[in-house]
Amino acid sequence: MKKKVHTDIGIEKALKAMVKGNKRLETVLDLLLKNQYIRGLQDEANKVAIVRMGYNDHGPVHGRIAAYHALQIWDLLGLKGSVVQEEIGDEEDSKVCILMGAFLHDTGISLARHEHELFGTIVTRQVVEEILGKVYKDKYRIARLASLVSESILCHMGTHQATSLEARIVETADGTDVTKGRARIPFHIGEADIHKFSALAIEKVNIGKGEKKPVRFELIMDNPAGIFQAQEIMLKKTMDAKMDEYIEIVAYLKGQKKPITIL
Repeated sequence: MKKKVHTDIGIEKALKAMVKGNKRLETVLDLLLKNQYIRGLQDEANKVAIVRMGYNDHGPVHGRIAAYHALQIWDLLGLKGSVVQEEIGDEEDSKVCILMGAFLHDTGISLARHEHELFGTIVTRQVVEEILGKVYKDKYRIARLASLVSESILCHMGTHQATSLEARIVETADGTDVTKGRARIPFHIGEADIHKFSALAIEKVNIGKGEKKPVRFELIMDNPAGIFQAQEIMLKKTMDAKMDEYIEIVAYLKGQKKPITIL
C-alpha cells in the first residue's frame, strides 16, 4: 500500500485529538481510517481528479480536512442538529453523521467528476451501514443515520438542497479547504488557471468564534488573487447551504491589518 504523506498523518492526529473522549466518534473515526475499501475509493478519486483531469486534491487528505473543519463548525455553532431535533439520537450521533459525510463526500469521483455527489452515495452506502453497524445495534437508527450521511454526500455540491443541519455543515466545510496545499500538485502537473493561482495565494484558513455571528472564517492571503477562491468556493458553498446567518467570512492580505469582508 502507498505510504501516507506527512500531511495525511498530521490531519489524522488532529482528528483523533478532536474526537478523543467520545467513544462512538473515536470508534467510527478509527474504522474510517483503517478501512481499505474507503482508502481505495479516495485514492482513485484523487487519481481521476488530479492526474486525469488536472483538478486539485479530492482524495484522503481533503476528506480528512473537511471532516476536521466540519466538526469545528459544529462545536462553534452550538445548535441542535436534526438528529437531536427529530429524536434519532444525541449530539454525538449528529457528529458521527458529520464526520462520516465529510470524510466520504468526494468518493464518487472514483467513478466520474460529473454527478460525483450522486455516485458517492452509491459507492459508500454499504460501507457506511457496515461501520454504523459496529457502533449501533438498532437497525432502525442505523438506517436513519446512514441516510443523513448519504444526504451530506449527495448535497455537498449544492445540486441538491441539504435539509438537515448536519448536511449543511458538511457542504460548508467542503468549501473551507482552499489553501495552497490543496493546489500545489495539480499546479505543477497541469495548466495554470485562476482557480489554481487563487488557491496558491491562500496561506491559511482559520476557523473560530465570530464577532457578530457564531462562526468566523479567516483567510490569510499572499496576494489578492485569493479573493476569487473565497468568493467562488467558500462563499458559494456557505450560501448554498443556507449557513450565511451563522458564518462570517473575512480575508487578510499579509502586511495589512484591516480585513476584507466577504460575508
